[in-house]
Parts: sequence; C-alpha cells; structure tokens
Amino acid sequence: MIKKGKHTKPRHAIFLKLVKFLFGPFFKYYYRFSSKKISLKGGPYLILSNHTSEFDTIFMGLTFDKPLYFVASDQLLNSGFGSWFLRYFFNPIPKSKSMADLTLVKRMLKVIEEKGNVVLYPEGNSTMSGDQVFIGDSMGKLVKFLKIPVIFVNVKGLYLSSPRWSYYRKFGKTTLEEVGRLSVDEIAKMEISDLSNLVREKLNIHLYQVPQTTLFKGKKRAEGLHKLVFNCPSCHGLMTTFSKGNDLFCSSCDFKGHYDEYGYVHFNHTKHDLIQLDQRNKAIYLNGLEKTNNRLHLASICDVSFWRIEQKRRSLFESFTITLNAQEFSLTSNEKSITYSLSDVLSSAIQVRTKLLIYLKDGTILLIRFPKNISPYAYLITIQIYTKMFNKGGNQLVNLNSSALGL
Repeated sequence: MIKKGKHTKPRHAIFLKLVKFLFGPFFKYYYRFSSKKISLKGGPYLILSNHTSEFDTIFMGLTFDKPLYFVASDQLLNSGFGSWFLRYFFNPIPKSKSMADLTLVKRMLKVIEEKGNVVLYPEGNSTMSGDQVFIGDSMGKLVKFLKIPVIFVNVKGLYLSSPRWSYYRKFGKTTLEEVGRLSVDEIAKMEISDLSNLVREKLNIHLYQVPQTTLFKGKKRAEGLHKLVFNCPSCHGLMTTFSKGNDLFCSSCDFKGHYDEYGYVHFNHTKHDLIQLDQRNKAIYLNGLEKTNNRLHLASICDVSFWRIEQKRRSLFESFTITLNAQEFSLTSNEKSITYSLSDVLSSAIQVRTKLLIYLKDGTILLIRFPKNISPYAYLITIQIYTKMFNKGGNQLVNLNSSALGL
C-alpha cells in the first residue's frame, strides 16, 4: 500500500472542481473552447501533448476528470506569492527549461507512485511559429522507463487564437482531443526509436490544419509579429521590422505585409504562413550575419533576475542594458557591469512572451525581461547561432547555414 503522498494532496482535487465551476464557463466562452471529457480511470497515466500556448494547461485541467501534475519550468516556482499559489493548489513538477534535468525522472516517479497523473510537453517550449518544436530521442526512453500507460492529446486552434508573439487575442475555435493511447504491454513491445517517432507523429499538429473556414478575428491582429519576423522579407534588413494594426512593416524599405484572419501574411501578391516566414527569417538572419562578418551587436534595456540551481528563490529584478555580440553579452547598469562569454552558455529558452532564460555552465541562471516591443526570440536565435558556431569550430566562429545549425 502506498503511503499518503507528499506531492499529491486531496486539496488538489477539491480546488480543481472549484476552478472548473467558477472559471470554466469563462474560458470556454472566451477561447471558443470545446472538448470531450477524458477519463483517467485505471491510472496513473503519462499524458503527452503538443505545446501551443501558456494556456494549454488550463484547457487540459478543464478536460480531464482528475488532477494533473504538469512538468513545468522551475522559474515559475521561485518568485513569490504566485509561485506559492501554484505549488499549494497544483504542485507542478519542476524542471530546468531546455536542459536535461537528472532529477526530473525521480520527481515524476514520486508522483506516479502516489497515483498522480503526469502531464509532459515533449517539445519543452511552446511554439513560437506554430511549427513543432524539436522532440529528442530521449522521449522514447522516458516512456519506456516509466512503465505506465500513455495518453496522447492534441490542442488545435489555440496558437492562432493566442500566438506567442502577439499583443492581442484573436477570437477563433479552440479544441482539445485525445488521439490515442498506449498500454504498458504495447510500450514493452516497441523499440525506443519507434516510441520517439510515435510521439513526434502524434503531437505534430500543424497550425494550419485548422479548417480554413475557421476565422481568428481580432483588433490589431499583427501587432507583435515583428517579434517573430524580425528581419525584412523584402530588403533583408536585419532587425528592421515593426508592426501596427493588422500589418507588418520595414523601417528600411516600403515592405508591407498584411496579417489576415486565417493566420497568413500577404505580400507580393502571395500569402505566406508563419512557419515559412520563420524559416525564411532565420535564413535571412544567417546570411546577414555572414555579410557583416558576425559583427552585428544587439542592445536593449531590460530587467534581470539572477538565480542558482541550489537557491529556492530568485533575486528581484534589476534594471540593466544588455549588449550582445558574437563573443559575449554584457549587462550594464549605473552600479555594475557584468560580462559573460557565449562559450559559457549551456542553454537558453524563452519564458512566456517577454522573457529570456540563459543557463550558464557554472550553475547561474539569468531571467531577462525585455520591454514589450523587443523580440526575445531575436536574442534567443542570435545566442543559439553564435554558441553553435563556437561548438562547431572550437574557439573560432565558423560560417554555417541554417540546416547545419539546426535552426
């Protein structure tokens, strides 16, 4: 018999029922959300879902009939009252974002031992462009190791309703549905590589699979789009785009792209989806960096919070100016100046919409919060390009295309 759990608590089920009763109708109406109830009888289960928005977790909670224990970024759980509230009523399973966390499996096993149902987003980070984020081969190993049945879930429509780059909501249909299950016996018979491929297949939900009869209406639809497409698709100017109303513009040429209610950008008498534009944007950026001999510098005001893995709570935000070049990035204020080599960067990721996480090899974690008009995605891509170039070429920068960099 399993002893009373330290992770799963009776209050989690009570609070979930209260949230569904009080707030469920609002979220269903506001996000045009619909789904069939999914039973977790016979669990515990590992629930795997595509990750389109920070609101995915809300709709998962509304759909399943028992409390869910989400694997969540540890940065959400170390910042005051909001973090206490999450831990007390939902108790997510903390994980260091975009890093291999050796303690994560132990935490998941603890929940499973207490009959808790674990939700994991294999992509790790919610999609910026609507395309599937890379899912590694380790996912098959995890499924094999946990030895519990798996439920696959698809969220559709939520990305176009609330893109990660946008300032304003778009109103369109959102759905969540179960698309398959794997029993323990079926998992035991499958190879790890086949399990990993199955996870990718089940969760590869192209944002444009939503029927073209579905409109995503809203005011100022394109505002924030420059955070995704930060280079001009026409003149290939670097960091020259800006957005206003329903349109994307370039400050260096007469480019104008119109963002429609189906999630396409129209220019040159052709419609372009966001996934295509994201790929094109990265290719333009790599080519532009090569032309500048990797001398492009990014600079912006920002707020920074510092943290180390062994600390329970991160520091308060401090105001800095961040400057990023091909070798390093610096944080400068009136009181201090700190410089980090890009060779010391272990990993990086975007948190929510305006923040950038940087993990350093010495255990330091930086949470950088940018102004609303600045693209954390541009900083993320720049750091990824330069750190991958260092990794490929030792201490020297090398010229690589987007395919070689894995971008």
